[in-house]
Amino acid sequence: MLKQYLNNTKILTLSFLRNKETIFFVLLLPLIFMLIFGSLYSGDDQSQPDRLLIYYSDQATIEQDKLEEVINENQSLSFQYISSLEAGEELLRNYEAEALLIVGDNSLEFAFNPARIQDNPALEQQAYSIAREINLREKNLNEYLETVIIDTESSTTAPAAGSTQFLSLFPGLIALGLASSGLFVIVEVFIYYKEKGVLKRMAAAPINKNAFVLALITSRMPASILSMFLILIASRIVFGVSFAINWLLFIPYIFIGTVIMMGFGALITLFFKKADSAFQAASILLTIMIFFSGIYFPIEFLPSYFQSLSRFLPLTHLARALQQIMGVSQLKLFNLALETGGLLIVSIILIIIVAKKSSWTAK
Repeated sequence: MLKQYLNNTKILTLSFLRNKETIFFVLLLPLIFMLIFGSLYSGDDQSQPDRLLIYYSDQATIEQDKLEEVINENQSLSFQYISSLEAGEELLRNYEAEALLIVGDNSLEFAFNPARIQDNPALEQQAYSIAREINLREKNLNEYLETVIIDTESSTTAPAAGSTQFLSLFPGLIALGLASSGLFVIVEVFIYYKEKGVLKRMAAAPINKNAFVLALITSRMPASILSMFLILIASRIVFGVSFAINWLLFIPYIFIGTVIMMGFGALITLFFKKADSAFQAASILLTIMIFFSGIYFPIEFLPSYFQSLSRFLPLTHLARALQQIMGVSQLKLFNLALETGGLLIVSIILIIIVAKKSSWTAK
């Protein structure tokens, strides 16, 4: 079985490399979208750090130089002091600053504009990071700093594309690469290969179906990993972006995300029996997911019925998970494990059903 597995992996990997259309969707399409939407969201001032307003109350217990030292170590933040809370809230409402820090009696309060839906999770992460660092340095504090997140009144003005929307683009593009890598492979192997008689020749070998399915999954891993590294390298070179990636979760999730998308490719093969129809259905599904999974446009900005649709799209969950794993939004490990585990189980079941149900000898 091991020899069959290795031979099948080699054959399927070489088959992928010869398929120019699949290479385009997996490797080139995410890069093209990165250049288009990255330039759109980065804007002229994307290289500028987020602006933090600081207001010191009369009861403040933290020395300014210590606070500045912590903030200066975060290269994604710049700061300025303000003389009144009213001035700071006005700047937030007018999108002239990203956050307001109120320093009080052994407390830090961070205010954000709630209209900036996509930006605030990352800003909250930075706020808690500042508080944790000060807690570590201020050994003489009687107790940990109280850290509070508060909201200012929302402005009616439409928010500009913020830094978090820009950063969220890159995990979404990696998720798109995984989707392209996994979605089409089941359609290609179990419908297209059957029509061409490839599966019939394999079945005459004879071949172990379990080894073949395992090889099929393995053969797409190099493409998914290559797509991921291309996005990370290109984002660093072109836009100067880097991420605080949790590599212990990131690498396994590349594998898991590809398998999840293979499962939804298997679902397509259950409804379409012709290769052309199945490929068209997979392309339509991928197009729908591109625009309604929050990769390029915040889900919160979509009409309510499209927001409901996005919850059923696997790419939505892949993109959201990668945003957490790459440090763009807060990591919620339990929710991440629950969503990922559920999708993975369903996908594996679908792949097994298709592998067992498909007739390898009939055209």
